[in-house]
Amino acid sequence: MSDQAASDSKEVVFDRLGHLVRSLHDTLREMGADAVLSEAAVEFPSARERLLHIGQLTERAANTVLTRVEECLPVQDRLIARAQALRDAPPSAEETTGFLAEVEQSCVITRAKLSDMMMAQDFQDLTGQLIKKVVTVLERTEQDLLRLLIDAAPPGTISEVKKEELMAGPGAPGSVALEQGDVDDLLADLGF
Repeated sequence: MSDQAASDSKEVVFDRLGHLVRSLHDTLREMGADAVLSEAAVEFPSARERLLHIGQLTERAANTVLTRVEECLPVQDRLIARAQALRDAPPSAEETTGFLAEVEQSCVITRAKLSDMMMAQDFQDLTGQLIKKVVTVLERTEQDLLRLLIDAAPPGTISEVKKEELMAGPGAPGSVALEQGDVDDLLADLGF
Protein backbone atom coordinates (compact mmCIF):
# COMPACT_ATOMS: atom_id res chain seq x y z
CA MET A 1 0.00 0.00 0.00
CA SER A 2 1.47 3.35 -1.00
CA ASP A 3 1.87 6.23 1.44
CA GLN A 4 -0.88 8.12 -0.40
CA ALA A 5 -3.26 5.15 -0.20
CA ALA A 6 -2.51 4.73 3.52
CA SER A 7 -3.09 8.44 4.09
CA ASP A 8 -6.36 8.32 2.12
CA SER A 9 -7.44 5.26 4.10
CA LYS A 10 -6.77 7.06 7.39
CA GLU A 11 -8.70 10.10 6.21
CA VAL A 12 -11.67 7.89 5.34
CA VAL A 13 -11.58 6.27 8.79
CA PHE A 14 -11.32 9.62 10.57
CA ASP A 15 -14.07 11.07 8.37
CA ARG A 16 -16.36 8.14 9.14
CA LEU A 17 -15.53 8.39 12.85
CA GLY A 18 -16.31 12.11 12.78
CA HIS A 19 -19.67 11.43 11.13
CA LEU A 20 -20.44 8.76 13.72
CA VAL A 21 -19.63 11.05 16.63
CA ARG A 22 -21.61 13.93 15.07
CA SER A 23 -24.57 11.64 14.43
CA LEU A 24 -24.47 10.30 17.98
CA HIS A 25 -24.25 13.84 19.34
CA ASP A 26 -27.18 15.05 17.20
CA THR A 27 -29.28 12.00 18.05
CA LEU A 28 -28.70 12.40 21.78
CA ARG A 29 -29.49 16.12 21.56
CA GLU A 30 -32.71 15.40 19.62
CA MET A 31 -33.69 12.84 22.25
CA GLY A 32 -33.15 15.44 24.97
CA ALA A 33 -30.05 13.75 26.28
CA ASP A 34 -27.81 16.83 26.30
CA ALA A 35 -27.19 16.23 29.99
CA VAL A 36 -25.75 12.79 29.17
CA LEU A 37 -23.25 14.40 26.82
CA SER A 38 -22.28 17.04 29.35
CA GLU A 39 -21.91 14.43 32.08
CA ALA A 40 -19.80 12.17 29.86
CA ALA A 41 -17.62 15.11 28.80
CA VAL A 42 -16.91 15.81 32.46
CA GLU A 43 -16.56 12.18 33.59
CA PHE A 44 -14.10 10.95 30.96
CA PRO A 45 -11.37 13.51 31.77
CA SER A 46 -12.06 12.82 35.45
CA ALA A 47 -11.70 9.08 34.85
CA ARG A 48 -8.44 9.65 32.97
CA GLU A 49 -7.13 11.84 35.80
CA ARG A 50 -8.12 9.20 38.35
CA LEU A 51 -6.26 6.49 36.47
CA LEU A 52 -3.17 8.71 36.19
CA HIS A 53 -3.40 9.36 39.94
CA ILE A 54 -3.59 5.60 40.58
CA GLY A 55 -0.47 5.14 38.47
CA GLN A 56 1.37 7.81 40.45
CA LEU A 57 0.35 6.31 43.80
CA THR A 58 1.36 2.85 42.68
CA GLU A 59 4.74 4.06 41.41
CA ARG A 60 5.40 6.01 44.62
CA ALA A 61 4.56 2.97 46.78
CA ALA A 62 6.71 0.65 44.68
CA ASN A 63 9.65 3.06 44.91
CA THR A 64 9.25 3.37 48.69
CA VAL A 65 9.14 -0.40 49.17
CA LEU A 66 12.15 -1.01 46.94
CA THR A 67 14.17 1.74 48.63
CA ARG A 68 13.39 0.45 52.12
CA VAL A 69 14.30 -3.11 51.15
CA GLU A 70 17.61 -1.87 49.73
CA GLU A 71 18.24 0.00 52.99
CA CYS A 72 17.49 -3.09 55.12
CA LEU A 73 19.71 -5.51 53.22
CA PRO A 74 23.07 -4.08 54.43
CA VAL A 75 21.77 -3.99 58.02
CA GLN A 76 20.84 -7.65 57.80
CA ASP A 77 24.09 -8.55 56.01
CA ARG A 78 26.11 -6.97 58.86
CA LEU A 79 24.18 -9.01 61.42
CA ILE A 80 24.74 -12.22 59.48
CA ALA A 81 28.47 -11.56 59.17
CA ARG A 82 28.81 -10.67 62.85
CA ALA A 83 26.79 -13.73 63.95
CA GLN A 84 28.95 -16.01 61.79
CA ALA A 85 32.14 -14.48 63.24
CA LEU A 86 30.87 -15.02 66.79
CA ARG A 87 29.84 -18.59 66.00
CA ASP A 88 33.26 -19.45 64.57
CA ALA A 89 35.18 -18.29 67.68
CA PRO A 90 33.92 -18.40 71.26
CA PRO A 91 32.86 -14.80 72.01
CA SER A 92 33.87 -12.89 75.10
CA ALA A 93 31.20 -11.40 77.32
CA GLU A 94 32.04 -7.99 75.86
CA GLU A 95 31.64 -9.27 72.24
CA THR A 96 28.31 -10.89 73.11
CA THR A 97 27.04 -7.69 74.73
CA GLY A 98 28.19 -5.65 71.71
CA PHE A 99 26.48 -8.08 69.33
CA LEU A 100 23.22 -7.97 71.30
CA ALA A 101 23.31 -4.15 71.18
CA GLU A 102 23.89 -4.29 67.41
CA VAL A 103 21.00 -6.76 67.01
CA GLU A 104 18.72 -4.47 68.99
CA GLN A 105 19.69 -1.40 66.92
CA SER A 106 19.35 -3.36 63.67
CA CYS A 107 15.88 -4.57 64.71
CA VAL A 108 14.81 -0.97 65.42
CA ILE A 109 16.06 0.14 61.97
CA THR A 110 14.47 -2.84 60.19
CA ARG A 111 11.18 -2.39 62.04
CA ALA A 112 11.02 1.27 60.98
CA LYS A 113 11.71 0.33 57.34
CA LEU A 114 9.02 -2.38 57.45
CA SER A 115 6.58 0.15 58.89
CA ASP A 116 7.41 2.54 56.03
CA MET A 117 6.74 -0.25 53.54
CA MET A 118 3.40 -1.03 55.17
CA MET A 119 2.39 2.64 55.12
CA ALA A 120 3.39 2.90 51.46
CA GLN A 121 0.71 0.31 50.72
CA ASP A 122 -2.08 2.50 52.14
CA PHE A 123 -2.82 3.64 48.59
CA GLN A 124 -4.46 0.25 47.93
CA ASP A 125 -7.75 1.28 49.53
CA LEU A 126 -7.79 4.60 47.70
CA THR A 127 -6.91 3.09 44.33
CA GLY A 128 -9.57 0.42 44.75
CA GLN A 129 -12.18 3.13 45.25
CA LEU A 130 -10.89 5.14 42.27
CA ILE A 131 -10.86 2.10 40.02
CA LYS A 132 -14.47 1.31 40.98
CA LYS A 133 -15.50 4.87 40.03
CA VAL A 134 -13.75 4.66 36.66
CA VAL A 135 -15.30 1.25 35.96
CA THR A 136 -18.73 2.65 36.84
CA VAL A 137 -18.27 5.49 34.33
CA LEU A 138 -17.16 3.05 31.63
CA GLU A 139 -19.97 0.58 32.37
CA ARG A 140 -22.61 3.30 32.25
CA THR A 141 -21.23 4.62 28.95
CA GLU A 142 -21.07 1.12 27.50
CA GLN A 143 -24.66 0.43 28.59
CA ASP A 144 -25.86 3.75 27.15
CA LEU A 145 -24.18 3.06 23.81
CA LEU A 146 -25.47 -0.52 23.72
CA ARG A 147 -29.00 0.62 24.56
CA LEU A 148 -28.77 3.26 21.82
CA LEU A 149 -27.69 0.62 19.28
CA ILE A 150 -30.44 -1.75 20.38
CA ASP A 151 -33.10 0.98 20.29
CA ALA A 152 -31.97 2.08 16.81
CA ALA A 153 -31.59 -1.45 15.42
CA PRO A 154 -33.91 -2.39 12.57
CA PRO A 155 -36.48 -5.06 13.44
CA GLY A 156 -35.14 -8.61 13.32
CA THR A 157 -31.47 -7.72 13.84
CA ILE A 158 -31.43 -8.44 17.57
CA SER A 159 -31.31 -12.00 18.84
CA GLU A 160 -31.98 -13.33 22.31
CA VAL A 161 -29.08 -15.06 24.05
CA LYS A 162 -29.74 -17.97 26.37
CA LYS A 163 -28.26 -17.76 29.88
CA GLU A 164 -26.12 -20.84 29.23
CA GLU A 165 -24.52 -19.02 26.28
CA LEU A 166 -23.76 -16.02 28.46
CA MET A 167 -21.98 -18.27 30.96
CA ALA A 168 -19.92 -19.84 28.16
CA GLY A 169 -17.74 -16.79 27.63
CA PRO A 170 -17.64 -13.11 26.85
CA GLY A 171 -20.69 -11.61 25.27
CA ALA A 172 -23.06 -8.72 25.42
CA PRO A 173 -24.29 -7.95 28.93
CA GLY A 174 -27.86 -8.91 29.64
CA SER A 175 -29.94 -11.13 27.40
CA VAL A 176 -29.63 -9.21 24.12
CA ALA A 177 -26.79 -9.39 21.64
CA LEU A 178 -26.21 -7.89 18.23
CA GLU A 179 -24.50 -9.99 15.62
CA GLN A 180 -21.54 -8.34 13.85
CA GLY A 181 -23.29 -8.41 10.47
CA ASP A 182 -26.34 -6.74 12.01
CA VAL A 183 -24.18 -4.05 13.59
CA ASP A 184 -22.47 -3.45 10.25
CA ASP A 185 -25.86 -3.22 8.52
CA LEU A 186 -27.15 -0.87 11.20
CA LEU A 187 -24.15 1.43 10.82
CA ALA A 188 -24.52 1.29 7.03
CA ASP A 189 -28.20 2.24 7.35
CA LEU A 190 -27.11 5.22 9.43
CA GLY A 191 -24.73 6.32 6.70
CA PHE A 192 -21.50 4.94 8.06
